[in-house]
Amino acid sequence: MFRSRSDELLNDIKTNIECPQATQDISLNLINRKTCVDKANYGPANPELANDDFWQQKADLFKTSVDEAKTMRCKNCAAFIQTDQMMKCIEKGVASISEEQLAIEIVDRANLGYCELFDFKCAGDRTCDAWLTGGPIN
Repeated sequence: MFRSRSDELLNDIKTNIECPQATQDISLNLINRKTCVDKANYGPANPELANDDFWQQKADLFKTSVDEAKTMRCKNCAAFIQTDQMMKCIEKGVASISEEQLAIEIVDRANLGYCELFDFKCAGDRTCDAWLTGGPIN
């Protein structure tokens, strides 16, 4: 039987997993992010600052140097999901509270992804105590 490209696309749409609720509900996302802050020291609050104490704590936790600890970011964590589907979910959620084009820019600037471990939209330049090697999932 011949399947057209539109049949394949329709099947893909039907089988795609729905967006995680935290990507669509800012309140839930904030609750889940706070859980990660409280339980796994998600941070630093502003990755563009030196944050010496934060990075020293990460280095101590992982028994490594501060320089190496600074390389262990959400953007390269195995629980950081940035598949096309997930990025559409994140953009859709951000667009629900801002202009669509601005939402895309926000997602790109923050290098957002979805943290599978703590169920929230996560900024790529941050990290947490649950960091896992081998990511992201694209």
